[in-house]
Amino acid sequence: MIRRVAAGIGMTAFDKLVIAATQLALVPILAAHWGLALYGQWLIVATVPQFLSMSDFGFATVAGTRMTMAVARGEPREAVRIFQSAWRAVLASAAVLIVALTGIVWFLPDGVFGARPSAAVFDLRLTLSILVIYGVMAVQGSIFFAGFRCAQQFSVGAFWNAMTMLIENAALVLTVWCGGGIVAAAMAWLLGRMFALAIQNLLLRRRVPWLEIGVRRGSWDEAWALLRPAGAVMLMPLAQALVLQGTALMIGAAAGQAAVPVFAATRTLSRVGMQLCWVVSTPLMPEFSAAIARRDRGGMAAMVLATLLFSALLVVPYGLAFMGWGQTAIALWTHGAITPPPMLVLAMGATIVFGGVWYPLSNLLLASDRQAAYTGWYVALALASLPITYGLARLIGVSAGGLAMVVLDLAMLVVVGRLVSRHLATGNDLWRAVSTLNAVTKSKLRNNRKIRAPFVSSEVETL
Repeated sequence: MIRRVAAGIGMTAFDKLVIAATQLALVPILAAHWGLALYGQWLIVATVPQFLSMSDFGFATVAGTRMTMAVARGEPREAVRIFQSAWRAVLASAAVLIVALTGIVWFLPDGVFGARPSAAVFDLRLTLSILVIYGVMAVQGSIFFAGFRCAQQFSVGAFWNAMTMLIENAALVLTVWCGGGIVAAAMAWLLGRMFALAIQNLLLRRRVPWLEIGVRRGSWDEAWALLRPAGAVMLMPLAQALVLQGTALMIGAAAGQAAVPVFAATRTLSRVGMQLCWVVSTPLMPEFSAAIARRDRGGMAAMVLATLLFSALLVVPYGLAFMGWGQTAIALWTHGAITPPPMLVLAMGATIVFGGVWYPLSNLLLASDRQAAYTGWYVALALASLPITYGLARLIGVSAGGLAMVVLDLAMLVVVGRLVSRHLATGNDLWRAVSTLNAVTKSKLRNNRKIRAPFVSSEVETL
């Protein structure tokens, strides 16, 4: 298990690195070959796949958790049934979205694309239609990734996610380099994704041969049963978008538009530290689901303890460093254009610390199919934080955004902490895990001393 998790951490880090590298590389290449006007138009239409990335409505996430539990219980046929039922739901939603959104694109009035669009309106409609298909096709990879998860091959799935990004963006760059416009670029993205999906399909068949790919063994009753927990999964990204964008809007309305870039820059740099917690907690999810299915409380407690330790070692130091040097770092990053107030920096540093603990723990609740127990709380607290931000911003300015987010993350830490202690690992379970870890460490040290002792004795005798 340790080897699998370590491989998963490495592949997740590789995936994050690929995403960052491709995003950094695309900006100068597209801007240089297209010009800023056409590149800006592309950025607007390319937001469509980002919204469609949620069009599986959480089915793949929930299916992956339940499939992993079924496999851990020795029920591979049940895993196949869940897999094919979830894919039925994903394919049905994909078909509806393609028809509906493509129809909307071609019936939109020309004025929607601006008074002086940088490309012909027909090209923009065609580009949007292609990107709709691309976005819906991209979702199919999530259900394949669930297949890797249930077979304890998370690292393979994470690696191919990264390779998919490389393939499709390499096709995009090559097309633009050869003089292609936005229609050709969208088609390159689509073809690159389809090629990567085909390879992912073949890889899944080879690595998990018992997982029959299709929809014949699925059922609509099972698909409907997945709908409610899938809806709870979907609430999290929607609430996160509400917090991130809504807070900025409240600050702009109460403290003026000039305060928004200050908050946005501080928030952006603070969230770099939050990425550290995903690198560790995400690969643990399939192992945690399997431990729950086996009713292995010792294994569950050990993974909760590992999550807390990794947060303490990775995320908390970043948060503390942000409190101390965040203001200087942002000033250097923006070449002196933005210098946030100390109160905002301290508050956002605290959100890193609190969020860096409750987010990874919530992933373990998600792995146990208990996401409905905390997502409703997050939505309610997110909605409550917006008027608090507005009221505080009228009194203290931009720092209100940080203070409101601190309250939100601290409240969620309490909610998630109580749920974890109630359903996953009690304080006694964690203490036993600490004792076990301590005993294993001492045993290792004793064995190492016994191994070294004969060599030391022989050296003394020789002297």
